[in-house]
Amino acid sequence: MCLFLLVLILEMQLHLMPALFTVQIPKDFYTVDYGSNVTMECNFNVENQMDFNILLVFWDKDEKNIVKFAKGQEDLKTQDEHYRGRATLLREELSSGKALLRISDVKITDAGQYRCLISYGGADYKYITLKVKASYKPVNTQILAAPGGDEEDLICQAKGFPLAEVSWQNVSAPANTSYTRTPDGLYHITSVLRLPANSNKNVSCIFWNKDVNERTTANLDTPAPTEVPLAEKTSLFYLFIPTCIIAFIFISALIFLRRPLCRELSNRKGKSCASVFFHVPFDAGVAFILSSPPPFFSHHLSSPTSPPPLPLRTI
Repeated sequence: MCLFLLVLILEMQLHLMPALFTVQIPKDFYTVDYGSNVTMECNFNVENQMDFNILLVFWDKDEKNIVKFAKGQEDLKTQDEHYRGRATLLREELSSGKALLRISDVKITDAGQYRCLISYGGADYKYITLKVKASYKPVNTQILAAPGGDEEDLICQAKGFPLAEVSWQNVSAPANTSYTRTPDGLYHITSVLRLPANSNKNVSCIFWNKDVNERTTANLDTPAPTEVPLAEKTSLFYLFIPTCIIAFIFISALIFLRRPLCRELSNRKGKSCASVFFHVPFDAGVAFILSSPPPFFSHHLSSPTSPPPLPLRTI
């Protein structure tokens, strides 16, 4: 309260004093990155050797005291807790007529309008605007399977400030974009694009920070449809050939073994071999052959009969 009254008295003196003492500023607008450091500058006239006993320097913002320098020293007791340990006045520059306010580890809430008020034989003040930006870097990307398995979600996430717009390139499908605020004031943006699974597309998400004219892009490559590897195809091919050969040998052997059975059954039933062959169940024939082959077939296998000798002809 006392500080506010003191500043008010100094402001009233500005209207009563002739415009001899003036405060000047090299620039009235600063743009800095979130988490970086900034030094804002006010200049005043010093004709002879600096007399710190009569010098008063105030830096404030939104009625919050940031720096108070009086009687040759900085008063930290009245400093707002938001700036405590981060804001300081560079005393070594005062002798040259420069009141420099240094703020380290800049926060989003540091953005706004600052007032530099100096009293040194006269009084004057100027306003300086500080703008804080946070680039949307890095952009975290993910590709996740959507429920059902026929689609996949392409996800882009990033933190920054001010609020950015998110767009997607190389696709016409709409995206679902939302954001939350972090405790330190950043925007945490999440954008989700749903596409058919294995669409094999090169897609990009773009964070457009309009206020600071900055674009941040991230690429996502959706996987192509899954194909059988060449090595696996070759192994299946070499497995298929022996299987076919074995099947062919088995069928040929089965047909060969069923011929004697066919003859015996045809003799018993008085039917042709063809009719018996096609009416005998396959599994019954196999069981019969394996369990008890026909006698004459066993005879042929154990002691094959030699063909009768040809008759001798007398010459």
